[in-house]
Amino acid sequence: MMHRDIEDQEIIERYVRNRLAPEERQAFEEHFFGCEECFEKLQLTERFIASLDDAGNRGLLDSAPASATPARTWGYWIFPAFAASSCLAVVLAVVAGWTLFIQMPQLRRQLNQTSVDVSAQREAISALQKQVTSSALAETNVPLVMLQATRDAQAPPNDAVLSRDAKHLTFWIELPSSTSGSFLLEIASPDGHLIQTLENLKRNNYGAIVVSLPVELLQSGMYTIKLSRQEPSPVTLVAEYRLRIRRP
Repeated sequence: MMHRDIEDQEIIERYVRNRLAPEERQAFEEHFFGCEECFEKLQLTERFIASLDDAGNRGLLDSAPASATPARTWGYWIFPAFAASSCLAVVLAVVAGWTLFIQMPQLRRQLNQTSVDVSAQREAISALQKQVTSSALAETNVPLVMLQATRDAQAPPNDAVLSRDAKHLTFWIELPSSTSGSFLLEIASPDGHLIQTLENLKRNNYGAIVVSLPVELLQSGMYTIKLSRQEPSPVTLVAEYRLRIRRP
């Protein structure tokens, strides 16, 4: 027995209403025992007709005789319902697939990126807290070097020995009383790269310029320090210093 014959001949409805010939009934039973689709339609039809019969018994339906109902009424109700259910199942499958294979990976990637960003922020905050704590602590025995201008390349340079615990190195640069204005200090590494520029420096009450640099900027080697008068313009070189850094 074919599905098309079952639908065209309203086999399911007739089976439920016990209106099939014995050979038709036997053929249909052999079919739906092995066909899940027809078995589900049969169960749905049985429940539907049972509900209608119950409603009729309660007087909820017209008192018109059952024979007045068009022969294909059940087919018009049942099979469109199956079609609608199938369409709904397809739509739900598409939505579930889109959620599983597209939206969920995107959400996982966003969650992973957020986790990475949060970790980076925590590390930055931790580093900043350590820096603030370190800067808040008093530092003793701060290395100090009083720079002397170097005119002769053969003259010994200024020396500074940095201990392992040192955090800063302080430069003390004395100037003639006749030198006034603001100053520019440039520090170049042993390979000639400019590592620090300090502008608009002023002399203190002792007539000297005092600068403190973090020792992270200074590795072992020979550094060149240039002091220029920035104001009044033009910028003019005042003195040049050679500084040898030694670290254990």
